[in-house]
Amino acid sequence: MICLILCNKKYFMSKEVKSKIYKMIDSIEDEKTLQMVMEDVAYYASGNEVADELTKKQLQELDEAISEAENDETIGWNDFKKEMNEWKKR
Repeated sequence: MICLILCNKKYFMSKEVKSKIYKMIDSIEDEKTLQMVMEDVAYYASGNEVADELTKKQLQELDEAISEAENDETIGWNDFKKEMNEWKKR
């Protein structure tokens, strides 16, 4: 009995979420935005993992970036923007 209630609730919530997504998509008028949404949805619907498509070098760089973040070896957003502006001037 409990499974039936929980399964029905899950089914209902799934339908509710899908309905909300359909409404959001239906409200988009811009063709480029719709194309981007379609590409994103297609990717997630495929079940692929981002890491599955990375090369060994890219995975290594990602591991290094995660390690830097975990060790607080990062810069703030404002500093990042400043560095990017300086880089663009070069």
